Amino acid sequence: MKKSYTIFGHSGFFGKNLSNYLKKLNNKVFLPKKGKYKFKKNLGNIIYAIGVDDVFKVPLKSIDANVKNISNIILNNKFESFTFISSTRLYLNSKNTSENSMIKINPNKKNNYFNSLKLAGENFCLSHENKKIKVVRLSNMYGNFFTKQNYLLPTLIRNSLNKKEIEILINKKSKKNYLDVIDAIKVILKIINKSKFRIYNIASETRVEINDLIRKIIKITNCKINYFNQSTKVDEPKIDINRIKKEFNFKSSSKIQDKIELILKNYKKKW
Repeated sequence: MKKSYTIFGHSGFFGKNLSNYLKKLNNKVFLPKKGKYKFKKNLGNIIYAIGVDDVFKVPLKSIDANVKNISNIILNNKFESFTFISSTRLYLNSKNTSENSMIKINPNKKNNYFNSLKLAGENFCLSHENKKIKVVRLSNMYGNFFTKQNYLLPTLIRNSLNKKEIEILINKKSKKNYLDVIDAIKVILKIINKSKFRIYNIASETRVEINDLIRKIIKITNCKINYFNQSTKVDEPKIDINRIKKEFNFKSSSKIQDKIELILKNYKKKW
C-alpha cells in the first residue's frame, strides 16, 4: 500500500536521496516550500531532516532548525507520524552508545553545542504523548548528492578533484562510521511503518580509518596530500545498533571503501 510522506529539509543530501527513493516506489511525496511549517491538510508521515552544518555561523537558524521548527510542525499540523532525523554525534562523550544510555554534554566545550541543540529537539519529540513521534540517530552517510556537504569526506572528495590537493587536519588513523544513505532510508521506513520503540540508532557495523579512505582517493585522483595535527586522534565511538539488528535484521549493504570510486565518478558528472 502506497503512503503519503512530507519531507522537511528535502533540498539537502539526505532529503534529496529520501524523496527520490520514495518517488521511485510511487509514494505520494509532499515537499514544502522553505520556511513554511503550517498546513491545512494532513501531512501523512513527516520526516524532518532540516539541518545546519555550521551552528555558529548561523546561530539563530541552527536553533530554529533543531527546536523551533519542530515544535511548530508538531503543534500546528495533522499527521500520521513524525520522525526527527538526529545524529549519533550525541555519543561524543559517551562510552555506552545504546539508545537508552545517558547523553553527556559539557557546556564548557564549544563542540558540544551542536549536540545540545539535537538533544533539545529529541527531548521535545520524545516528551510528547503521541507514540508516532519518533527519533532516529544517524551516523555519517554517503551516496548521491554527497559532495556539497562541509564534513570531512565530502570536502576531501571535492578538493581531490578541484584542487588536486587535500588536507588532513586530524590523525590519519582516526576512525569514523559511514553508512550508505539508502540503507538508512530503508530502516527508517520500517521504523515509521511499525516499530517497538520511539528512538533508534542507525549506523554501519564497523568504523573505518581515515587513512583507508585517503589511500583510495589518492589512487584514483593522484592528488597531493598534506598532513596536519597528526597528534590529534579523533575516534568516533562505536555505535550500538543491536536494536535495528534484532528488530529489522539490519546489515549494511556495502562498505564506504568500495564506494569511493563511484562517488568520485558521480561528482565529475555533476560538476
